[in-house]
Amino acid sequence: MQLTSVLRALRGGAVPLALAGPRPSADDAVGPVGARPSRPCPDQVRERASGLPAAAAADLVARVDGLSDREAWQVVDPLRPAPGTGVLRFGTAAARQVDETACGAAVLAMIAAHADPAVALWLVTGDVPGRRPPVLEGLGSSTGPAGRLAGLQAALHVRSTRRAVLGVLPWPTALGTPPWGAARVASELGARAGGQRSTSYRSVMLDDTRPDEIGGMLARVRCALAQGVPVPLYTGGDTSDGWAAAVPRHVVLLTGLDTAADTAETAGLRVYEPSSGREHVLAEHALLDGGAPRAAYGGWSHVCWALLPAQPAARHEA
Repeated sequence: MQLTSVLRALRGGAVPLALAGPRPSADDAVGPVGARPSRPCPDQVRERASGLPAAAAADLVARVDGLSDREAWQVVDPLRPAPGTGVLRFGTAAARQVDETACGAAVLAMIAAHADPAVALWLVTGDVPGRRPPVLEGLGSSTGPAGRLAGLQAALHVRSTRRAVLGVLPWPTALGTPPWGAARVASELGARAGGQRSTSYRSVMLDDTRPDEIGGMLARVRCALAQGVPVPLYTGGDTSDGWAAAVPRHVVLLTGLDTAADTAETAGLRVYEPSSGREHVLAEHALLDGGAPRAAYGGWSHVCWALLPAQPAARHEA
């Protein structure tokens, strides 16, 4: 049994999981992991920069042009690892959580880099095109990619736990990131995506022993991912390992749809797991088969909470 199962029973039903838009077709799905050219094409870089003011966009394009192929992709598509490696990076630094309580903050940092190319460029190089994004206020640039990522995670951890108890008191940072605090910060980050997409997240308790509920969540997830909107999931265990395991224990990020190399059919979901910094591919049916420890869940066995887009995002073509 999971704590969310008990809370769900007390609430008397699931939070409605209506789709945020039409179900995506096979044509909406992204290609297989690693199926991309060695370097982003100029149109991809310009499209990535298009939400910035004109001068900042031109600056970003010029700065990306001076980066290595791998670094250019880290700015243009920070949620995918380089071909041949499963680890997401900024520069040479693996995109890992900085401590055992920072999984939620690490996921929020990846959302920030995905939503704003200026954040991604800053993580890679320490430079910012144009005006400094608000999420980077107070953060230095001279500590290298690993130090910058650690600083961003720390700042986001504070933001997501501030006023998280009854809207007034701080949530203890030693307890990680509460789902409702993460949803608030993720929504703030999504609203600063330069007009390309504006995403509001809603935290939703889940019981993965209910196939109809997880099926509804999965439909919502597929729709969001097809539109380029990542979806955080909270994972945990159950009472078979004690009540301490039955609460939400870890946060991972669904980053995209993975398709079979030789068909247009969806083969799975791409998952960023922050304790390792690695990308995993999770079969969709695995979400319906809770109870087995999975590397994509950070070694936990259940999905117990999700941050779902509460409104559709504008379609973004890379």
